[in-house]
Amino acid sequence: MSDGEERFAWHPVWAGRTADEVRAELRTQAARDQRAYALALEGAERHENAALASVVALERTWGGIALDWPEADPDALAEAMLAAERERERRREMTPIADLRQLLPRPVSAPAAEDLPERSIRLTDPTTRLVVLLVVFLLVALLVWRLFGS
Repeated sequence: MSDGEERFAWHPVWAGRTADEVRAELRTQAARDQRAYALALEGAERHENAALASVVALERTWGGIALDWPEADPDALAEAMLAAERERERRREMTPIADLRQLLPRPVSAPAAEDLPERSIRLTDPTTRLVVLLVVFLLVALLVWRLFGS
């Protein structure tokens, strides 16, 4: 039996469904919950209590899979959640997902700020300092010439 044809037998939510069906449902749910999370944060100022309740419920669902789940790829989240559900099926117990985290694949998320390329100019290199100084000097000279020149 192939991976996608595997059926859940014991699981209280997914019993009788194939792994492919569960994966598709989890992917849809992940994308929907990511949108709901973003909307809750957008409306947090106007409806603080409702937003907090929504965020807490969504964190309870996905936080055990990945702490950065709102930015993670929905397909990767679905794979990680499917792995957790398979492990629950194998154990025949509804183990909290947070307890299974070390067994799960790591969902792919947006790169952390420290992983992004540096966009600012570092003025530690003497050549860079000289070029910046010359550009600033030329801009000031051009401005003075425009204002006080002919």
